[in-house]
Amino acid sequence: MKRHPSLVELSKEHHDGLILAQILKKDAPAYRDLPSDPEGKRKYALQFYREDLTKHFYKEEKILLPFCSGISPELDKLFQRMLEEHRRLEVLFDKLKNESDYENAMHEIGKLLDDHIRMEERELFESVQKHLDEEKLSLLSQKLKG
Repeated sequence: MKRHPSLVELSKEHHDGLILAQILKKDAPAYRDLPSDPEGKRKYALQFYREDLTKHFYKEEKILLPFCSGISPELDKLFQRMLEEHRRLEVLFDKLKNESDYENAMHEIGKLLDDHIRMEERELFESVQKHLDEEKLSLLSQKLKG
């Protein structure tokens, strides 16, 4: 299904998150203009989390979720999973700050982040588009733009 314009910006942010997820996994290929050494990846991951991912989580939790809450049991279940995964990612990124075995920690973050983003794209956003009519999707778009 094509992504509704109201969700396009969140999907673009997901793309950047997927790239981060890939470089954090063990035996990841090098990405142009991104760090390839473990310490460089760790610093990049922490910066990306601080500057981008926390803002993305905020939009999903404080705008998207309340807007869609209670519309359908399917959506509510997906939002519950989203919140649980956000909390798990927050814990993992926090641990990464001081983790001595950060290569394994980064791999765990990479796998969870990849699975999480794919769930949101394939299930959550599809369900949002299925359960909201055009008028509500347009209103959501305005709210996400602030």
